[in-house]
Amino acid sequence: MTLSDSESSDEDVDQANNNMDCDITFSGACSSNELHLLTKGNLNNIVRDSNLPKKQAELLGSRLKGWNLLRQDIKVCFNHGRHEEFKDFFFLKDGVMFCNDVCSVMEVLDVEYNPD
Repeated sequence: MTLSDSESSDEDVDQANNNMDCDITFSGACSSNELHLLTKGNLNNIVRDSNLPKKQAELLGSRLKGWNLLRQDIKVCFNHGRHEEFKDFFFLKDGVMFCNDVCSVMEVLDVEYNPD
């Protein structure tokens, strides 16, 4: 059946309808109703292709996980590493965390230390 500038007659339409004796439905690429969950590789590709900063990538992963669109074994976390330059100034002893060099911490933070 083709479209033309001239009007089609009712006879042409009836003939076309008679030629279509089967019901054609679109089944899509996947014929099952199974949910396709994103894997770690899929999520990493989406983040990389979208040029998302770490904070937005973490938010996207968290939202996808909350909407049950990520596989259950996928963990959403990023290592920020902001603590690295301070870890040598803090110690844990008998369940108490303490700073043993406040002057150096303030120096790294570029803050003038006033012990008073």
